[in-house]
Amino acid sequence: MTEFYRMQHWILTMLVMVIALCIVLQTLVISYSIRRLYTGWVRRVENGLECAVLAVLFSFAALFAQVQYALFCGFLEPGGYSLFRQVIVLLTTVLGIAAAMGTEMIWPFFVIGGTAVLLPWTEIITGALYPVFVLASILFFLIRSVHICLMRRKELYTQLSSISVKEAIDTMHTGMLFFRSNGDILLCNHRMDKIARQMTGQALRNGKEFQAFLECGALFDGCVRETLGQQQVFRLSDSTVWSISSHNIQMKYRTFVLLTADDVTERWDAMTFLAGQNQALKKRGEELRHTIDHLHAICEAEEIARSKGRVHDILGQHISLLFRSLRDNQQQDESMIIDFIHNLPMALRENQAASPGERLETLKETFLGMGVSVEIQGELPENVEVADSFSEIAVECVTNAVRHGYATCIRFHFFQNNCWRMTVTDNGIPPTGFIREGGGITGIRRRVNWLGGTMELRTFPRFNIQIFIPKEDIQV
Repeated sequence: MTEFYRMQHWILTMLVMVIALCIVLQTLVISYSIRRLYTGWVRRVENGLECAVLAVLFSFAALFAQVQYALFCGFLEPGGYSLFRQVIVLLTTVLGIAAAMGTEMIWPFFVIGGTAVLLPWTEIITGALYPVFVLASILFFLIRSVHICLMRRKELYTQLSSISVKEAIDTMHTGMLFFRSNGDILLCNHRMDKIARQMTGQALRNGKEFQAFLECGALFDGCVRETLGQQQVFRLSDSTVWSISSHNIQMKYRTFVLLTADDVTERWDAMTFLAGQNQALKKRGEELRHTIDHLHAICEAEEIARSKGRVHDILGQHISLLFRSLRDNQQQDESMIIDFIHNLPMALRENQAASPGERLETLKETFLGMGVSVEIQGELPENVEVADSFSEIAVECVTNAVRHGYATCIRFHFFQNNCWRMTVTDNGIPPTGFIREGGGITGIRRRVNWLGGTMELRTFPRFNIQIFIPKEDIQV
């Protein structure tokens, strides 16, 4: 090292700084190398070689420190640490050869050449060129440290390693907590830590305490214990539902505990939906049983209502005609009255097989002979059920208009847009007070309600009925 005493002070300072940088980078190399997963003796030899290289750099640092100290004191001192330097070179040589044989690569041999500069006889052989070899060796170790740092870092994040395994566990949607039997946590991924914070309000510190908390601890705000099937689950504040299971793992003579948290939100939502459906079906079933139990009475009531409506329509038509004749002071034909009495039972029993259109034409012809005009605008709905109800309502409206309002002209307007509509107007005397609904209006309202529609009554300026039947409730 005597040749370095001739160099300027700033050059020596720069060399010391470069060696310090090499030591930092080599320490990082060792950190990356140790964090890789062990796959055999070759990996251990490589890690040992990196530690030996770090010792080589410390040797260079010690030699330059000796030079700096000697310059400061004002006397020359030959290079020291001869035995230590020889041991380091020997160790590096052995590890370099073993690493080259294990990896089947030649680059570990270059480490041996860079380390050989430390040997005392290398300084004697090279003489004045020794500083050049030292500088070349330092630059070699600097470049090597940078290269291996980049290579190890890429290996950690792209290949199987302790970091990559931990990252894979952290990205899992399932929560995992691995701890010793005394509660010391060995592994906890991000999902389990987040779940624990939501349930307890604080970070995980002891696995055994958290396991006991799951059984009977007081949950944080917004978290609730629920039962899914025969299993206890936890509904968190973010509406997710988790099932946490415990597993005992035996490793040699020690027992470890693994807690896993599985997301059962979809299953919980499905069970909740099915429970609601079951409640609705149960209610519908009860209503159906009640309907079946009273089916006979319901059928009788419907038949009675239908018969009453039929009697009301027929009698109303004939009585309206008689009232019309009496009001106009027309002489009543005795044969017509006798024929009306004889044919009444048959009219009450006859089957209403006529189509809705034919029924309206019959209605027009019947009242036209008595001077009552029935005008129809538009077409009946294409739905047979609605058209039949509209024709029945038309018969009732004409009967009421002639009988109660002494109308001589009744107009019906059928049209449709988003619903089927029917409008009835007449020129009769409008009611002067509150309309008290009787059998006719009540029958019309019952038909409209049965079809899911609405009915509006207006008395000003003329008596008017508007009926709306929604299309979406009726299958065409």
